[in-house]
Amino acid sequence: MNLLIPYIQLPKPDPVLDEFTYGDVNQRARKLKSLRMGDYVFFHTSWGGKRYITSYFIVNRVLNTSEVVKDKLLNKKYVNPHISDYKKSNQKNREDVILFGDPITSRVLDVPLLFDSRLVKKLSLNVKFLGNHPEMQDISSATRAWRELTTKDVNILLKNINIKKKTIKRLMSSEEVSETIEKDIEDFIAKNPILIGKGLKLINRQLHIESGIVDLLFEDKKNNITIVEVKLNRVGRDAIQQIQRYLQEFREREKNKKIHGVIVCSGVMPAYEKDIRKQKKIQILTYGWDMKVQSWK
Repeated sequence: MNLLIPYIQLPKPDPVLDEFTYGDVNQRARKLKSLRMGDYVFFHTSWGGKRYITSYFIVNRVLNTSEVVKDKLLNKKYVNPHISDYKKSNQKNREDVILFGDPITSRVLDVPLLFDSRLVKKLSLNVKFLGNHPEMQDISSATRAWRELTTKDVNILLKNINIKKKTIKRLMSSEEVSETIEKDIEDFIAKNPILIGKGLKLINRQLHIESGIVDLLFEDKKNNITIVEVKLNRVGRDAIQQIQRYLQEFREREKNKKIHGVIVCSGVMPAYEKDIRKQKKIQILTYGWDMKVQSWK
């Protein structure tokens, strides 16, 4: 059996893509336990009003979370939130399992695969496109629940993933920028830190800290730190507050270093322009043609 599973971005991510784990409970836990070694599980999520397949795990094993909690080696190696949540939970009688993908053959896509009608119609999902509202709404409704995939479906998805370019040579603005996603922009900046500032070196990305997940973390020659938060669309007060939390946490633990904050986005929501212009501690950069990053004006 192969599965197609939706997920949303959470402060405690699950699936944990960089360790190829995914946990669930009750009925869905029982579904996971029916998987066999070598089965495929594809994960998809939404960005900017569209759905993307971001990764696939090739099943290595599925373990009860109670077993994982008792295993000292697994406890040290894995950070899936089901482990810590299980330790704190009073509902230890419910079924709770963690799927472990094979770390060699499982894959997080360099460029997530657009899960649109063109691709969906090649699969056996039998999605009905009604035509009286956006097709993405039909796709989201039909794939909100877990779906089983045939071997043919798996081969179609793998073929489309493999023909997708692995590197991004440039990002465009206007119509084409709507086709990009945050990860595209993040990847480009990670490879070209000069876009943010001179002498910066990438030291971490998607870093989990107490206050959230830092997109990109740079350091200069004096060991000063620059935190970069990437947003696909226009930003408002929430984005400012988010990076302020990151800055505060780093300033508390790195007291001898200067900590800078940068938001890279497509612009600022008109309702928040006045407030954001007043603050001087966080730099706002916008992206445009050929990924030209410039100060927000």
